[in-house]
Amino acid sequence: MQNHKKHQQCLGKLAGCAVLLVSSSISFAKVENCMAQVLNDVLAPATKQNTSVKINCHLTLPKHAKVDKQLIFEGDTASNTSLDCQGAKLQAKFASPSVLITSKQSKTGWSVPHDIQIKNCDISNALRIQGMARNGQGKLLKQSSQQAGHSKRAQAAAPHTITLDRLILRAGDSNMMYFAPGVHHVTLQNSQFIGQSKALALYLDAESANNLIKNNVFNVQTKSREVLAIDGSAYNVIQDNRFINAKNGAIFLYRNCGEGGTIRHQAPTFNRILNNVFVLDQVSKQPQIWLASRNGNRRYCNADRGFAFGSSENNRDLATHNEVRDNQIKFSTMQSFAPKAKALMRNFIRVDEQPNMLKNNTMGQ
Repeated sequence: MQNHKKHQQCLGKLAGCAVLLVSSSISFAKVENCMAQVLNDVLAPATKQNTSVKINCHLTLPKHAKVDKQLIFEGDTASNTSLDCQGAKLQAKFASPSVLITSKQSKTGWSVPHDIQIKNCDISNALRIQGMARNGQGKLLKQSSQQAGHSKRAQAAAPHTITLDRLILRAGDSNMMYFAPGVHHVTLQNSQFIGQSKALALYLDAESANNLIKNNVFNVQTKSREVLAIDGSAYNVIQDNRFINAKNGAIFLYRNCGEGGTIRHQAPTFNRILNNVFVLDQVSKQPQIWLASRNGNRRYCNADRGFAFGSSENNRDLATHNEVRDNQIKFSTMQSFAPKAKALMRNFIRVDEQPNMLKNNTMGQ
């Protein structure tokens, strides 16, 4: 399809290209509304023998519905589809995550879902988008990473051109939303992340790219990690979001060198972090934004050694050419923080790699 070709051409270019393309309208040609049987299956109680439903049509849920089955958008047959929950609650009972968008491997290659819209859903137990592997340690992903051109292969196998709009994500034991290696051109907008999480709110994993995270509220208390991880992910735009009391840090850019033996090829570069607001009611021990937060400081960094590229060659994060502009840190009672103002501003944004561009980041009330 023509739009898909444009997206492929845009991969690896500047983030401005990503904004133009991920904002384009989604075409739902040749896909019909779901039949009553599909809706009935979705709404029927989950059992250990019937845990999930695959969606390959336009599905609208009743406004007050509660769905305890996993909803799966798998392969190209799920392309050009949509899900409008109308506020319905999704919490898979016998499967995880509650919503899964996934590529499917065949004898001839990867069948990839694209041009999907999911909106107005109240989701517990996570939303996950994955391609070549479930995470950065998958067998096929590791094998691919040991050859040049890995980033392009991971992206070609991954879901793309997805719009996630007006969602509520509720915290639990795992990452609330996860973009697996290679996922690209996803727009997440107008959504809320709430609760106490044992993991992260949003994770952008290695080789992912060109995603737009805009106008969301992250009101999540994490156990020990940052709220949003940009792990070997590039050309993303993080704009107009609000982070509430991110006491363990809000946005960290790094490269998870060597974990599981997988070589991370792409560095967290050319990301744009623009016009976000960080609200704190007490001093944070960690920066709200940290460029190059690891730089090889993990015990497994040498697990991918032996190759002349990526994190096998260099364990550092290489978080360079990122733009951090017009962000603001706010305190609920500015007066009590006044004596510490200079120290607070120094700890607002930490940069451990150069070159990067920082401009017009301020502190207020």
